[in-house]
Amino acid sequence: MRKQLPRNLTRNTASNCIMARIRRDGVLHSRNFSLVEFATWAKAQAAASNWLDEVKTTLPDASSARDRMTARNASGVVGVMLKNEGDGATAWQAFWPGHASGTRWGIGKYGDKGAFVRACLSRQLESADRGEIEDAYLAAKGTALYRNILRSKQIEVN
Repeated sequence: MRKQLPRNLTRNTASNCIMARIRRDGVLHSRNFSLVEFATWAKAQAAASNWLDEVKTTLPDASSARDRMTARNASGVVGVMLKNEGDGATAWQAFWPGHASGTRWGIGKYGDKGAFVRACLSRQLESADRGEIEDAYLAAKGTALYRNILRSKQIEVN
């Protein structure tokens, strides 16, 4: 079995090359190291690793993906999504690293706005403690924080 290549390197057997790729701030930096030029996989891999080491010194540090808004986000808040339950009920769900199952706030029980704000607060505080979230919700209700959270909401639920 072939040894796993280091991160940012891929063995392309169809093209007989090692592909070196790194992305920073949405810009892809890449180069291919072919067997025609380097004769062996080991030499091509070594050249690709050296190239990556040189390129990395000219690039900014990688930014964390944590709290980064992506095109897949439909709710308007990172870590908050609309969840359709199997029984037809709908809830706003908050999740974060280390708590992938998240906390759900039912729209039937809390209303659309109340459930959304609670989910956002749960995400901000990274807490599944419903008492803590309820206290934060009551403290935020009617404040600029509450209004700002609702302004970020991208989905309207009837």
